[in-house]
Amino acid sequence: MTIEQKKQVYTQRIRSLRAKKIEETRKKIAYNGLTDEDDYNFLCPPEGYSWKPVGDSPNGDFHGYRGWSENYAAMLKSFPPVVDPENSMCGNFFRILQKFRKVRWHECWDLSPWQETIDRYGIDHGIGQIHHFCGDVRIGLNLGWDGIREKVRRYEAVNNETEEQREFYRAENVFLDACMDWMDRTVACVREKLAHETDPLLKENLAGMLAANEWVRHQPPRTLREACTFISWYNLFGRSFNREGCGGQLDELLRPYYEHDTALGLIDDEDAVYYISGLLMSDTKYYQLGGPDETGRDMVSPVSWLILEAADRMDVSLNLTIRVHDGLPRAFFRRGVELLFKHKNGWPRFSGDQSLVEGFMRRGFSRELAARRIAVGCNWMAIPGLEYPLNDSIKVNQARVFEVAYDEMMAGPERSTEKLLSLYVKHLRVVLKCIGETMDFDLNNNRYNDPELFLNLFMVGPIEKGRDASDHSVQYYNIGIDGAGLAVAANSFAALQQRVEQEKALTWDQVYASVQANYEDENGPYIQALMKHSGRFGQPGSLGNRWARRLTEVFRDEVVALKSREVSVYIPGMFSWSKTILFGRQVGATPDGRKAFEPVNHGANPMPGDVRSGAMTDMSEAIILAQCGMGNTSPFQMELDPGMIDMEDGIDKVMALLETHLKRGGTLINVNIVDADKIRAAHKNPELYPDLVVRVTGFTAYFITLTPAFRQLVVDRLMES
Repeated sequence: MTIEQKKQVYTQRIRSLRAKKIEETRKKIAYNGLTDEDDYNFLCPPEGYSWKPVGDSPNGDFHGYRGWSENYAAMLKSFPPVVDPENSMCGNFFRILQKFRKVRWHECWDLSPWQETIDRYGIDHGIGQIHHFCGDVRIGLNLGWDGIREKVRRYEAVNNETEEQREFYRAENVFLDACMDWMDRTVACVREKLAHETDPLLKENLAGMLAANEWVRHQPPRTLREACTFISWYNLFGRSFNREGCGGQLDELLRPYYEHDTALGLIDDEDAVYYISGLLMSDTKYYQLGGPDETGRDMVSPVSWLILEAADRMDVSLNLTIRVHDGLPRAFFRRGVELLFKHKNGWPRFSGDQSLVEGFMRRGFSRELAARRIAVGCNWMAIPGLEYPLNDSIKVNQARVFEVAYDEMMAGPERSTEKLLSLYVKHLRVVLKCIGETMDFDLNNNRYNDPELFLNLFMVGPIEKGRDASDHSVQYYNIGIDGAGLAVAANSFAALQQRVEQEKALTWDQVYASVQANYEDENGPYIQALMKHSGRFGQPGSLGNRWARRLTEVFRDEVVALKSREVSVYIPGMFSWSKTILFGRQVGATPDGRKAFEPVNHGANPMPGDVRSGAMTDMSEAIILAQCGMGNTSPFQMELDPGMIDMEDGIDKVMALLETHLKRGGTLINVNIVDADKIRAAHKNPELYPDLVVRVTGFTAYFITLTPAFRQLVVDRLMES
């Protein structure tokens, strides 16, 4: 075939796979109901499928090395092999083992030392948190699957002094045997389909699929297709085990194989795009593209461009992040922005190299190590293979901390915003002390709860030491702590300072009485309007902006000062993930005019409606004030009208907006390109828009899969930005 003919064939296959994915999304909604999380690429179980795990505690949950390994092995055996002759990759899954768990932590653990504090402040603590760190897939690419198993057995012979070590290696062997059996059954299915396929082009694809899978089953990959095949199985094993979703620096992972193949004339760029599209279709992993390596060399290569080309042809939910720095090729940056507007799927995102590297260095790490810490999650960073950060797992509801402090102040004789701030800091310290203690407990016990049998294989330390990644076996334990609800707290401080202290338009008691009545008392609507229209976070030069910065500095300093026995350092950021509704339900009415149990703000963003429509500079300025500057992110959730690129130099203006934010201290930008009329119509009749993708928070999802409450939250944010 000519290159053009090949492109036509491959593009048609990719379009067919996209259509199948959208149809499968409809089936998953009917089967599983609505979900507010990543769009995983798993399939609905076949009719009559009924596998369930075997529990080891009264509530039926499974735990520890034996519980997880044996149930995972049993679950994989229940999966029928999946082979699509149109895909360049094979395999898929039907269930995620972690989703069978009823409680995040071990049911039998005694959490009573912290439960009252957890309940009082609504703390999303560290006990039972899993994955949220990044394996180094290069370990596997260098060894192959059989090589990984050989490594496990080699160290098993050395580290056999305790029963716990022996149990650790038994579990890793059970895990790997199950994965290899799954691969073998899938390879047999490929072989069978190949024998019966009559279409010569599909037969050729199946033959290539079979050869790649047979090789990587036993040997390290040599070619681009083999490397994509290895990583595709890596994705399937990790996601089906415990939802692990980190992909790494994909362009650099694939570059050596692409260069090898093209130098020998084995493939052309159309082949590469086809193989990469199959890999991207295997899972919505978080991949970084571009950015400087440890030496400062920019990592954009022909493979980076081919990844964007594959994503362009796929037009599905993805999680690609471009790392922006002075050395990033302008053409590549531009292409990323063009694709944002072309598909309106919320990808790629853009992270700021300068602020992230300098921030991580402030926590005592070298520039070289900071450069290796890449964007691999909703809002978060990790060093592949070396760091256990649990980023995006532990969250402080700042609105609830404010509410507790406010109630305490109003019960006493002294009333002022400075007094309130001192109480806020006091209660924040109580929350952080609890987080430190629960994190120590987790790092000493989580291997008995939900060990990281998959990621252990791709970290430096666990297999070599015979200890789980959560059990002091990796190099760095830099635990992330996110603040959420900043805008509610900042606006509340600002409204009280303005209306009570400065203007004396209301008294402390008047405001408190109305807040306690949820603004439904006689003067409630008037007081609510007065408080709601004070200087808000998001308005230039406002008290709200000043308080947001002050509270960010307080949060930053208190998290940095936190010490605990098992953690190297704690690193602050601002992010709520999809918990804006949950955190809002923990908090009654607040002095900013917010009514009881309404959602808090999204991440570092101001409350919906508090920034003038279209005033992206004001929004950027506000979110820069919410940066903790320590190596974790406070993302900018940016909503742009698709008509922007119709303006003169529209793409250049968007590039300038993104770049200015990141150069001024911004860390990560998640972008939605949304037509207002379309999003309103989709909210009313989501089933009519099965292919509409939105960047919900750090992740993208099909709008049709979100619950009505979460769709409303997204609509409110999009329409009032």
